[in-house]
Amino acid sequence: MFTKTDSSNINNNHNMKSKILSLAIIIAITVIALYCVLSGPETIILHWNIGGEAESYGSKYLILALPVISLIIFLLIVNQEKHPYDTSLMSEKSRRNRNPKALRDIMPILLLVILYLTACSVKLIIMSSIVPFSLIIIAIILFMYKSRKSTKL
Repeated sequence: MFTKTDSSNINNNHNMKSKILSLAIIIAITVIALYCVLSGPETIILHWNIGGEAESYGSKYLILALPVISLIIFLLIVNQEKHPYDTSLMSEKSRRNRNPKALRDIMPILLLVILYLTACSVKLIIMSSIVPFSLIIIAIILFMYKSRKSTKL
């Protein structure tokens, strides 16, 4: 049987893997954004319709917002895990156990959505609207599953 120490070591190992994967995705987003600014097209795609066709364009420098947004999301989720100061009506113990772990688990998926949008914006790959929608649905299902699972423990 696992002891409490074994369980916390497994949890810390999973936490570290999630953070490393998330940071690797943020680095990939940053590399793509810098590539675009230094040698990419003068305009990037800002918006697609439901069919994945470009609807609006903007300056290539706007792509620099995506690494910043990714880093902010990462820092907010890491901070939420360390300091669960949620103001909801749940008990403090429930808040501490429930949301931060579930958020940590979906963080790489959310960052993958931003990575995909970054690559599509600079026209490295063609936009298929099913990809970001699928990733978001997976993130929602995983979040709900992890939240329910942690409240049963």
